[in-house]
Amino acid sequence: MDRPTKVSSTEFAGKFGQWSFKAQSTPVEVVNNKTGVTLGYFISERDFHTLVRVMGGYNRKSLHASELPNDLVMELEEPVAPYTHELDEKVGG
Repeated sequence: MDRPTKVSSTEFAGKFGQWSFKAQSTPVEVVNNKTGVTLGYFISERDFHTLVRVMGGYNRKSLHASELPNDLVMELEEPVAPYTHELDEKVGG
């Protein structure tokens, strides 16, 4: 998963379609215009379901590493792609 792209809440609300498209490839961090405080993150459906799965479902519970599902273990062993600023520049981040 790439690093989040920061966007003000006004920008996010005004260009929701653009930012929802952006969230399909990288998380979008929505920040309060005046305070700079992060209000939340907008992520793709795929990333949301991955997050729910990693956290143990909707009824979150702690797991020992030996209890992780095999598909998750294999995914965690894959190398992570390096972060690039290319997409940020295309959207204006």
